[in-house]
Amino acid sequence: MSQFRIILASSSPQRKALLSGAGYEFEVMPPDESVESGICSNCGPAELVLDLSARKAAHIASRLLANLAQPTLIVACDTVAECRGTILGKPHDEEHARAILEQLRGTRHRVYSGLCLWLLSPDSKTAPRTRIAITELEMQNLSDAEIDEYLATGLWQGKAGAFGIQDHPNWLSIVQGSESNVIGLPMELLAEMMGDS
Repeated sequence: MSQFRIILASSSPQRKALLSGAGYEFEVMPPDESVESGICSNCGPAELVLDLSARKAAHIASRLLANLAQPTLIVACDTVAECRGTILGKPHDEEHARAILEQLRGTRHRVYSGLCLWLLSPDSKTAPRTRIAITELEMQNLSDAEIDEYLATGLWQGKAGAFGIQDHPNWLSIVQGSESNVIGLPMELLAEMMGDS
């Protein structure tokens, strides 16, 4: 499907599943966790995800450039939810997940993904390209019991905003934007950017 090697700079099972499901052949090379340290603490969600996706791509590029034998496309992405100006990443534990869901219930909120593509070539230098995808969602006004029931499933683990749209919760709907963006990799934007590569 591609004239170059594709590297997914992520260990996310959701991103792997989305790329595989779309028919891409790729390798997985997660960046070190230290890449996310020292991030901008007072920037907005768009700035944050764009910065983190670019950092992840740069980290993988630094590993590959010394022994690059063929054109290689790095795909890096970072996703957060945002509600009323507060950025909501992945919950640390169940109580954190509960607090996030309590904040989101009965609201419209947004999921932001920063997508960075960097095409490396042995004989030329190219710059990374970053774009953003935004999806607006609406969550029903869940009761405490409904939140408890969802938390007991464990489906909140490892997911920005403490939920996964791919799990089809009946209390969450997309108002506008891409479903794959909410899962963690905006496939429509990826296809558009790859068409420009």
